[in-house]
Amino acid sequence: MPVSNASPLIHMSRLGKLRFAQTIFGNVFIPDAVRRETIEAGAKEGFPDVSALEKLETDGWLVTSPLSKRSLEVADALSQGLGRGEAEAIALALERQERLFMDDQKGRAASRLYGVETVTTLGLMLEMRAGGAMELGEYQRNVKEYGSQGWIGADVVQLYLEKGRELG
Repeated sequence: MPVSNASPLIHMSRLGKLRFAQTIFGNVFIPDAVRRETIEAGAKEGFPDVSALEKLETDGWLVTSPLSKRSLEVADALSQGLGRGEAEAIALALERQERLFMDDQKGRAASRLYGVETVTTLGLMLEMRAGGAMELGEYQRNVKEYGSQGWIGADVVQLYLEKGRELG
């Protein structure tokens, strides 16, 4: 069962796609720091996506998993160059030997150094499309909406639109 950093959860929630993710990805684990960033800080800031994340946590799909002592040491070392959420997410994925949902470019690069496979939010949407959880039109709307938020380049958006079309 994969591990997630904050940004894919937030983006998928804002796109209204977390329920779709449930159909493809059994449970998803998060470390304490990611829970603090998404649910606790989000609730204090009044973000509307918090209620969806809390519901998924209550339902048992989103599982907060504490880090082992060794993983805490890895996270401490990684947090010298990354945010605490990214560092703990990498350490938890390494500990569990699972894939990691992460958008942060520096975090993905650090993950590769540890041999942790990463998947971005766009990659998750493509997997949901491939798994039949999203029809082509819905996939295309979501990729365009995500791309319009300015976090990724038009060339990447176009690449994922083409990949989605190739799936039929």
